[in-house]
Amino acid sequence: MFCHTSHVYDLIYDAAGKDYATEAAALHDLIQARAPGAASLLDVACGTGGHLAHLRRWYDVVGVDLDPGMLDMARRRLPDLEFIEGDMRSFRLDRKFDAVSCLFSSIGYMRSSHELDEAVATMVWHLQPGGVFIMDGWVRPDAWLVDSPVHVETASNETLTVARMSRSRREGNKTFVDMHHMIGSRAGIEYVVDRHELTLFEPGEYEESLRRVGLIGIESIQSPMPERDRYIGVFPH
Repeated sequence: MFCHTSHVYDLIYDAAGKDYATEAAALHDLIQARAPGAASLLDVACGTGGHLAHLRRWYDVVGVDLDPGMLDMARRRLPDLEFIEGDMRSFRLDRKFDAVSCLFSSIGYMRSSHELDEAVATMVWHLQPGGVFIMDGWVRPDAWLVDSPVHVETASNETLTVARMSRSRREGNKTFVDMHHMIGSRAGIEYVVDRHELTLFEPGEYEESLRRVGLIGIESIQSPMPERDRYIGVFPH
């Protein structure tokens, strides 16, 4: 998904003000309210490990992601943690966890309700009885802006300067986000485009997917991102 820009991902989101520490603390509170004493966590679509850098304070953590470039950055950031390359629809680990998370709307990359069900079933399979599943949905269909503006982010550090312009559009229940990057360094200026396709699932589709795998206590709350919901369920004993 970010195969050409994983090396500037954290630079951009740090400049944009993404607060991983606060988000991790809120996630911890949600987990402990439903599974007091939970001590292990699997983060699926973990990216560069931004949340795990803070969640490790409370949990024995493992990260899974499909993108080798993002995993490379995660391993550089957190060399003592375990990161595994895997597809959320089909990966299998040899252990189960007290909590499983799938954050930052990564579930939106599923292309159909069938793939949504596959991913949820695979992630929930890794839960201990009584464990908590937390998933951030993509933008709610009724909240999608038809004439959404072009978004611009800029960031820099000692070696790189980045400007990213993002343009999005919708076709039915599919959304397409093109991210155009200008990445400057002493070696020159590189132009890279990441193209993302995400599905606008209805809130009820997320909830039904959680029900189909047997989760109980299903609820939705506002996610850290505007116009998106966070879905929570517990795997019964």
